[in-house]
Amino acid sequence: MNKLAALSAIALFAAAGPAMAADPIGVPAPAPTPYVPVVDNSSVWDGFYAGINGGYGWGEFDAGTFDSDELEGWLGGAQVGYNWNAGGMIVGVEGDYQFSDITWDETVGGVDVDAGLNHFGTVRARLGADMGTFMPYVTAGVAFGELGYELDGGEEETEYGVGLAAGAGVEAMVTDNISLRGEYLYVGFSDVKVGAYDVDSDIHTVRAGLNFHF
Repeated sequence: MNKLAALSAIALFAAAGPAMAADPIGVPAPAPTPYVPVVDNSSVWDGFYAGINGGYGWGEFDAGTFDSDELEGWLGGAQVGYNWNAGGMIVGVEGDYQFSDITWDETVGGVDVDAGLNHFGTVRARLGADMGTFMPYVTAGVAFGELGYELDGGEEETEYGVGLAAGAGVEAMVTDNISLRGEYLYVGFSDVKVGAYDVDSDIHTVRAGLNFHF
């Protein structure tokens, strides 16, 4: 009986030996890796965009001898730009060019006068508030365009001028890469030499646009 007990003890010791060797005393368990949340700082407004727009303009055309505050007509064109996300603010730059029929046609001193802004463009900075898929913004920069007049009898003069542009708008994403906008923009030109006249012109525009984001 004692022999049987001795054999059982030897067998139990032999089975426990490998397990004890595999788990040496005094070796600490590895520390758990801390969880670091991933913060997404990107915005739906980041990156390049391009689009089209159309609208209406009105204002004044002052050439000294003849002037009018009844300048009005349609406009339409295209824009391209780039936006950066700056911690909840969107900073961007945009350029656009517009064809327009913002003109007036009146008889002044027995002479039929057709004058106005034939086409124009702007290069502007934009500053907007990132509100997810909605962005109100302000914008300002440089305007350039062709002012001109035509008198009955065939006299016609045009000249490019450089001026100021400023405005504000709102833009909203309607799909993952398409946005719609509404915008007011002022463009002003001063002392543009058109033929024999120094022309001042102040134009106010409202326009709607569609942008594709890349």
